[in-house]
Amino acid sequence: MIKKMYYSYWMLLPGLLIFGMFFIYPNLTGFHYAFTNMNESFKYTRFVGFDNFKSLFQEEDQAIAFKNTFIFAFITTFFKVALGLLLAMLANTKLKTTLFLRSMLFFPVILSTLAVSLVFSALLHPSRGLLNVLLETLHLDMLTRSWLTDPHIVIFAVCFVEIWKWTGLTMILFLAALQTIPQELKESAMVEGVNSWQMFRYITLPLIMPIVNTNVILSVIGGLKVFDIVYALTGGGPGNSSQVINTIVFKNFAAGRNGEATAANVMLFLFVLVIVLLVNKALNRKVEG
Repeated sequence: MIKKMYYSYWMLLPGLLIFGMFFIYPNLTGFHYAFTNMNESFKYTRFVGFDNFKSLFQEEDQAIAFKNTFIFAFITTFFKVALGLLLAMLANTKLKTTLFLRSMLFFPVILSTLAVSLVFSALLHPSRGLLNVLLETLHLDMLTRSWLTDPHIVIFAVCFVEIWKWTGLTMILFLAALQTIPQELKESAMVEGVNSWQMFRYITLPLIMPIVNTNVILSVIGGLKVFDIVYALTGGGPGNSSQVINTIVFKNFAAGRNGEATAANVMLFLFVLVIVLLVNKALNRKVEG
């Protein structure tokens, strides 16, 4: 007779200690620092209540950063998910070049963000950039823009680079989901006279909704937490026109405004938590429905 072995809960202690030391304690400390005014060495702190949070919305550059972060998250999430699904359906077709096509579509994901930013900085240069030169060659001068130096469009140019780099990841996840759909189900639907749109709406989309949920959540989180692509492309400029929350956090820490930087980080955490919970709840309703 085989005896069941029960291990002591004390064996969980090392893991809990590591989790508490590197996750719980730093987060609780961060929440505390958000309500203080710290000096550059983090040695002197003075409780200031909600003053750090108020300044985030009173200062113009920080208000712009919050607006840009939401614009960036919405635009990139929409296009990464929509284009990722379209590319996945294309990559799921039986072609002689299917493997090559999938590799090329996924290739930008593995590239360094810094390398991508340097390349696009050259491509989008207002006078010598390949994009504007191409438009001028095609006699489409009216479409040329100062893509990374015009305050009105710079955040959209950064969105484009983000979409180009990360759409391949959503495509791969969608492709994996599409390949789990039974071929017999598709064949039965075709025999019943179902057209392509009906096939997608009533069969394909409901079956891949869990992956839609995953891709939307990952894209929203990535969009709200963006830093590297913005900092490498524009540094938050020109002026403050492409600032996002994480560039403000970086800027405040660099200026020794540690309390405001921590408060911005806490606000970002709360935004991500609330938005992800709401999006997840809404998408789960569709999956269950």
